[in-house]
Amino acid sequence: MMMAMIFFITLLNFKLILLCFASCTIPLSERLADSRPNIVLIMADDMGWGDVGANWPNTRDTPFLDYLASISMRLPDYHSGASVCSVSRAALLTGRLTPRTGVWQNFASTALGGLPTNETIISELLKTVGYATAIHGKWHLGHQPPFHPSYRGFDEYVGIPYSIDMGCTDNPGFNYPPVKACPKDPPLFFEQKHEHADDVKNVIEADLTVGIPLYQCLTPHCPDNNCNKEIIEQPVNLSTLTQSYIDNDRRFIRRSIEANKPFFLYLPLSHMHVPHDYAQQFKNTSILPSIYGVPNIYGDTLRELDYHVNQTYQLLQNLGILNQTLLIFTSDNGPWSSKCDLAGNQGPFTGIWQQLPFSSGGGGGGGTAKFTTWEAGHRIPFIAHWPGMIKGGTISNAIGSHLDLMPTIANLAGFTLPLNRSFDGTDLSPVLFDGSNQGHEYLFHPDMLGHLSAVRYNQYKAYYTTYPAIDGACGGKEGMIMHHKPPLIFDLSRDLAESTPIIVSQSVYDAIDQALHEKLNDIASTPHTQADYRIGGLDARACCDAGHIVCRCTD
Repeated sequence: MMMAMIFFITLLNFKLILLCFASCTIPLSERLADSRPNIVLIMADDMGWGDVGANWPNTRDTPFLDYLASISMRLPDYHSGASVCSVSRAALLTGRLTPRTGVWQNFASTALGGLPTNETIISELLKTVGYATAIHGKWHLGHQPPFHPSYRGFDEYVGIPYSIDMGCTDNPGFNYPPVKACPKDPPLFFEQKHEHADDVKNVIEADLTVGIPLYQCLTPHCPDNNCNKEIIEQPVNLSTLTQSYIDNDRRFIRRSIEANKPFFLYLPLSHMHVPHDYAQQFKNTSILPSIYGVPNIYGDTLRELDYHVNQTYQLLQNLGILNQTLLIFTSDNGPWSSKCDLAGNQGPFTGIWQQLPFSSGGGGGGGTAKFTTWEAGHRIPFIAHWPGMIKGGTISNAIGSHLDLMPTIANLAGFTLPLNRSFDGTDLSPVLFDGSNQGHEYLFHPDMLGHLSAVRYNQYKAYYTTYPAIDGACGGKEGMIMHHKPPLIFDLSRDLAESTPIIVSQSVYDAIDQALHEKLNDIASTPHTQADYRIGGLDARACCDAGHIVCRCTD
C-alpha cells in the first residue's frame, strides 16, 4: 500500500513537472492569446518624442509618465501611421496605410464624409467579442452619421469632433497667431429658412466663428440620426475638459466592471494641440524656464496631460484591475514646429538636411516635424504597461507602428481580422511579452498627398521626396519639394538628426525599391477605398443651436 502511494505521488509530481515545463516553454505571447484584457489606449495630440522625460532628459514636466515608463516597456523607435491628425487616426484604428483607407488629409469642420464605412476599425471588432467600448476625446474622422463615432462600434462618445483650433471658444487659450474668443453674437433670425444676407456673409467670411462642440453620446447612434442633439456644451470650456474626461472615464470603467465586461477605453486627448488652455491648478507649474519672461505655457499643459494619465492609472489601481489591463500611451504624430515655444520637443530628430540652405546641398529650410515625413513628424512616444505580463523598466529596439495595434489587439482579444483586405501592421505581442526585438523590417510613411514617399529599412531611412512642413517653420523659413532618384538615404543608427545623406550599396537601393514596389502592387490589387472630402454648408456644422452664429448652446 505504501509503495503504491509513493508511486502515485511520484507519478503526480512527474506530471506536474511536465505540465510546468510545457507551460514554461510556450511563449507568454501565445499564452495571452484570447485572454481578453481590458485595454486603455491614451493618445496625445501633436506631442513631441522629446516631450517625455524618459525619452529626452531635457524634458522635466512629465513626472508620472517618466515613472510609468520606469515600470513599463518603452519603444523609442515607434511611429504613427502619418504625421497629421485624421490620417494618423485612420491608420491606428484600421491597421491600414493611407492609400488603402483613402484618408490622406484632415477632415474639415463642415465635412460631409469621414473614414469610409467599409473600413472596419478596432472598436467594431472588439464589439464582436463582447467588449464594452468608449471614446473620450478627439475623433476627427467625420462627425456626420454614419461617420460619427456613435456609429463606429463605440457604446459611448464624450468628446470633440475635430481639432480645438477648428472653431472658437470663450477662453481661447494660447496660440500663434493669437485667436479671438467666440463673439457674443445675437441669434440669427430665420425667415422662410433664409438667414439674413449679412449674417450668412459673416459666417462664411469670419475666421473660426463656430464654437467647438462637446458631445456626450451615451448610447450607440444618435436620436433621429441627429447627433447635434447630443452636444452638451458649445463652445467647449478647454480649462475644464480634462476633468470632464476623467469623470467620464471613471463612470465608464465602473459601469463596465459592474457589467462583468472587458472594456476598451480609447482616450485621444486634445493636449498637446494648440490652443493651450488648462485648469487653474496647473498655471505656472512647469519647472522649465519661462520664455522671454512669459510662463512656460507648453510645460504647464504637459503637466495637465501628465496628471490625466496619472489619474487614469490610479483609477485602474484603486479598482483592482491593473493586472487585467493593457495600458498604452502614445501620440497621434509629432509636434507642430511652426508654433515655436507652443510646440513640442523633437528630441534629436531635427531633420538638419532639410534645414540646410540650397547652397549647402540641403532642402532649403522649413519645419521638419508635423505634416512631414521627417523623423520628428512620425516618431512618437510609446509606453506599454501590464503588470505581470510586460516586464517593467524595459526598452525594446523593435521598430513599431500604430499600424501594429490592430493585429496586436486582435490576438489578445480573440477576434479575427477581416479576410477580404490587407493589413500593414504586425502583432507586437512577441515584443511586449517575450522580449523580442523583431519589429518591422520595412515601414512606409505617407506624405502630405498620401503617397508612400519615405521608406524605413532597418537602420536606413530612404526619401523619394523631401519637403518641409506646409506652414513653414518657427520664424517662417520655407524650403521646397524635391524628388530624389535614387532616394536620399540616411543611416539612423548613426545620424538621428538626418543631417548627412549616405551612399549605400546597390543591394540596399534594390531592396528598398523592391519593397516599395511590392507594397504598392499589393495596395493596387486588394480592396482599398476613397474618402469623401466634400465640404457642406451651414447645415453641415456640428451645431447645438443654429439660431446663433457660433452655435452657442443656451439653457
